[in-house]
Amino acid sequence: MNLQRTAAAAKAAGLAAAGLALLVFSQSSREGVSAGVSMCLNVLVPSLFPMMAVTNLFVKSGLCARLGKPLNGLTRLLFGVSGQLAPVIVMGLIGGYPVGAGGLAALYQKGAVTKQEASRAALFTVCAGPGFLVNFVGATVYGSTATGWMILAAQVLSVLLLGILTRAIFRKEKYNHSHSESKEIPLPFSQALVEAVYAAARSMLLICAFVLLFSAIAEILAQMIPEQSVLNAAYVVLEICTAVTKLSNEAPPALIAFAVGFGGLCVHFQIFSALGGLPVSKRLFFLFRILQGILTAALTELGLKMLPRQTAVFSTAQAENAAFFGGSALSGAVICGVLICFFISMKQTIKQ
Repeated sequence: MNLQRTAAAAKAAGLAAAGLALLVFSQSSREGVSAGVSMCLNVLVPSLFPMMAVTNLFVKSGLCARLGKPLNGLTRLLFGVSGQLAPVIVMGLIGGYPVGAGGLAALYQKGAVTKQEASRAALFTVCAGPGFLVNFVGATVYGSTATGWMILAAQVLSVLLLGILTRAIFRKEKYNHSHSESKEIPLPFSQALVEAVYAAARSMLLICAFVLLFSAIAEILAQMIPEQSVLNAAYVVLEICTAVTKLSNEAPPALIAFAVGFGGLCVHFQIFSALGGLPVSKRLFFLFRILQGILTAALTELGLKMLPRQTAVFSTAQAENAAFFGGSALSGAVICGVLICFFISMKQTIKQ
């Protein structure tokens, strides 16, 4: 009872402090929301909304069932899930963070897959799309589409590896696939299109709302945290778009790759909202995001070392990258992962 009261008091104090910060740093909050609106209109909506609508259309029109049947053996072998999830997994890889989660929720709501299958796939069907990584991170931030493609390839490979890991973790679970697949009733194309666009628009609104909130929080933290290394870690933990924008001038690609793989708390909440009523272990989900960040960073670092790079003789890029977080790119990624694990373990300790 005392622990519950302490936790309730801590939450109330935290909310009061957040409200006070919004009043004291109101200008920073407005600037953060303004930056978030620009990010939503220029980056997120153009890259995410079409893919989310198409993914929902695939599910609601019954195309997932038709396209997934030939791939049933492969998906069961690699990931231990039904072939109907194959199109959603692919859409998640090329569409962006919440696209895969939205497709999983749609399949589960239709009864096309079991709760266990959808919950398992939700752990690894998390990936930033090529529009964000190649056009924004690669071309705009680093001036190199090759860097964006390398981060994308590293993240796709990390997703596949985590999918295989989930099969190993849940190998003893048994599913009644035939029972779930028999419930699926494809909708007429016109009705499926209307419902798909409506679902995509609703998800897009929630995504943008989270981006605006976390962009405001990031700007307020920039005024409250004097230590730059701590502020950089906060950016990585909170919101991927802000992290890429703020750290692009000094962060090496591998650290940005970790941030992309982890996604940030803002993306995590977006995915939870897209999953709807689909139950997913939050602790396991966060652990998988940390693993995905570390894998993406390591694979990106390895890939960039294998590619020929042109650097000016008197360039200071290497010195700036080495100074970020006071170590190598991979060590910075590991530090961020350890920091996140610490916060999660502290939360679990308080609950106990």
